[in-house]
Amino acid sequence: MMGASKVFGLLADDRRRRLLLVLCEKESVSLPDAVRTRGDTARPSTGGDRDRSGSRRRATVRLYHADLPKLAAADLIEWDRDAETVSRGSRFEEVEPMLDVLGDNAAQVPQEIL
Repeated sequence: MMGASKVFGLLADDRRRRLLLVLCEKESVSLPDAVRTRGDTARPSTGGDRDRSGSRRRATVRLYHADLPKLAAADLIEWDRDAETVSRGSRFEEVEPMLDVLGDNAAQVPQEIL
């Protein structure tokens, strides 16, 4: 069983948390759009299209080089790099109760947490 500190550490990052929340709703998702649909593209930018594009590019790089490897190493996701899909990993159900609490109480949880 994964300890609370490990679970909270994995859920601390917005992108990782959003991806796991999406996986509560679906068995498998395509990347990187599945993560962006929960908030990345909706954030305002003051520098126009170029800043948004650069921000999205940095977010995608971080997703592929930091977040996905971390979740895969914890067996929370199965990552098919060739197909650019992610599905629930063998230990996903260990964090699912915490994700369910966040999802079930979305009205009381500040939007930036979801």
